[in-house]
Amino acid sequence: MLSLPLRSSSPRMSQPSSNKRSRISVASTVVFLVKTTFVLLLGGSSYLAGSLFGHGSLDATMAHAPMSVGRVIQGEIIPGTDSGNVADCEEAERQFIETNVKEELQRHRRQTGKDPRNLASRARRFPKSMEKIANGVARVKKDDLDGFFDFGNPMDWGRGTGEEDAIVLYQSKKALPSTDESLAHSAEYDDGDGIPLTDPRTATENCDAMNVVFTSNPGNTQQCTAIIGNFESYHVQRWMKVDTAKSTPVRSDLPLALVSRGYASRGKANFYGPPSDGKFSPVRRHWKALRTFLENVDSVLEDLGPVLESVARNNAVVILTCNMGQSALLVNFACSTRRRGFDLGNILVFPSDVETKELAEGLGLATYYDEKNMGPLPSGEARRYGDRNFKAMMYAKVLCVLYPLILGYDVLFQDVDIVWIRDPMEYFDNKSSKVSQFDVIFQHDGSNSVRYAPYSANSGFYYVRANKRTQYLFTSLIYHSDLIINWDSHQQVLVQLLAEHSSLFGLGVKVLGRDTEMFPGGYHYHRNKVFMKNFIERKTETYIFHMSWTENKDNKLLFLRQLGEWYVTDRCAGKTAADILGGAAGGASTDSTALVEPCCAKEPIFSCHYRDKPSKLPCKSSPPIDGGGRSFW
Repeated sequence: MLSLPLRSSSPRMSQPSSNKRSRISVASTVVFLVKTTFVLLLGGSSYLAGSLFGHGSLDATMAHAPMSVGRVIQGEIIPGTDSGNVADCEEAERQFIETNVKEELQRHRRQTGKDPRNLASRARRFPKSMEKIANGVARVKKDDLDGFFDFGNPMDWGRGTGEEDAIVLYQSKKALPSTDESLAHSAEYDDGDGIPLTDPRTATENCDAMNVVFTSNPGNTQQCTAIIGNFESYHVQRWMKVDTAKSTPVRSDLPLALVSRGYASRGKANFYGPPSDGKFSPVRRHWKALRTFLENVDSVLEDLGPVLESVARNNAVVILTCNMGQSALLVNFACSTRRRGFDLGNILVFPSDVETKELAEGLGLATYYDEKNMGPLPSGEARRYGDRNFKAMMYAKVLCVLYPLILGYDVLFQDVDIVWIRDPMEYFDNKSSKVSQFDVIFQHDGSNSVRYAPYSANSGFYYVRANKRTQYLFTSLIYHSDLIINWDSHQQVLVQLLAEHSSLFGLGVKVLGRDTEMFPGGYHYHRNKVFMKNFIERKTETYIFHMSWTENKDNKLLFLRQLGEWYVTDRCAGKTAADILGGAAGGASTDSTALVEPCCAKEPIFSCHYRDKPSKLPCKSSPPIDGGGRSFW
């Protein structure tokens, strides 16, 4: 690059010849002083620029400089002239520094990805009017954040989705990261590169407290989220453009109105208060059942204590409850578990009728029959989810967990439509496992319905550690049995109490990931063909299989048969102990394993039923159960 010419600020004037020598001498001195001053200025500027940006001083002989120091010393100031002035030198110096600063900035950006000029930027991301609720913002990868803290909520994989990053808002300047000044500046000020990304540890290093909010967009509506600085709230209000009186779906012509958090965009309210009027209202039925419980709880606990003491292992017990209508599934659990060589000694069954009590005892299972509370429950099977028999047995599921917790025993509760592949107690007994810090641990239900938000916890398989928090959780659940009646499900009520008790009492809730291979269920059976093929070939690290997401007992039985997980002989399925043994009703109780030989097949009983459902062997000639269902194989 050519040196910049120095422009003269005034026209050159002729001088008298008599003073020519002295004037030349003065001019030479001035030129020398100007050169010297300019060199010093350039050297200082080069040093300053190098210090600012972490590099050595600028090369005084840069060939591409607008005016090199070497050329100044050599007198090459103005092409075709031999003089100049200080103003011209300062202008040349300014242009020279600006050019090299730009080059330094470009070099720094290439090396670090950041522009150092932004370190002096004062364009705040949030105005002063928001300084009590937002002083900065950073991004953290969602998967990394959950892996670092393990919030307990089931997390869908974030990578490659529109939910890949989580946002951390800093409500105090002191909460901003301090180990990385550039990050802290980018979090507080807009540097033109968007919201900065960092790791979970750095992002939260100065957070003395952190509110965690999980959000999605149920119904894929045009949703907004308002964050308002005010008295702290640990609940989220839900507003929608609907008419709640008419239960309308979302309509853009309506004003936003406050709704239940369970209001679906299609217009259905999933949460509603139970009516208290009428002889058979849910509230009055609840009062009646609760009165029986309160009147008998002390005597039940006194009777149950010695039973639990004899059954519990490592202060934990496996709990099931069942009536005669579902007894075939209970028999299958007992037979499959026994044939696989598992110890049934820590299993306790709460039968709701005498017939189921005799079946369980004849299979070598310990029982406790709470006749006062469970005797009035129906003995027939539930024909569908939420019917009268289904809801009645939900009450039994609450009682049989509450009793051992009050007595100080940890509980693994499970439905009877489960088979063990490995002993699940090994997983929950592991004190070094990350899940050991949680109070309650649930299998994922598989459904992300708003009814089960925020946990989607499956109430048919979970582990509870006995402590004050869990004891009150299930006490609260029994107090809310009117909602169980009204909502047709104790799962829906339990999930809402989990959310409330987690917020109110610090209850540690963990729901295992939906895609985990350790505790699969109906979601996997009906929707994950790849997993099911690996499961059938025993290529998975599976503890249990739960035949959930299935309409009734009959379908559960058929699905288990063709999956190769059915161990009940036809002689025993749906039969009482008296029918099987051909004797008195109490005959099975005289021999703790009297029903094992006639009822438990030594190998699984296989048969094909539906070609479009997972099967141990191909069932291509069988009809589909789902319309137009393709063959699983």
